[in-house]
Amino acid sequence: MTASATAAFIAAIAEPTRLRIVSCVAAAPLFVSDLVAILRLPQPTVSRHLRVLRDAGVLRDLPIPPHAIYSLVPQAPPRQRVLRAVLDAALSEAAFRTERDAALARSRGSERARVTGVEADVG
Repeated sequence: MTASATAAFIAAIAEPTRLRIVSCVAAAPLFVSDLVAILRLPQPTVSRHLRVLRDAGVLRDLPIPPHAIYSLVPQAPPRQRVLRAVLDAALSEAAFRTERDAALARSRGSERARVTGVEADVG
């Protein structure tokens, strides 16, 4: 791990919107549509931040055609400690806890409802 890679990792998670995304994805793997709904941000904004986090090695995407689901990349112990400390500090704020709870709730929903926002027919 180089100094510049470590700095890029820390910078990626330090930006407020990206920290919100990482906090949510730490609770459960999520689709872009989940993050859009939870964070109440436009899809292009969320996608731009996801790209930065993926490029910094914080998140990975798993294609589930026609979508992708995002999860945390397992980190080496030094980075894992940094990430855990940042997430623990974030959870001291009610807004982060609320978003993490919403991430957990959405992750338990059906894929169709999560991706389209439409509840499955029950009948």
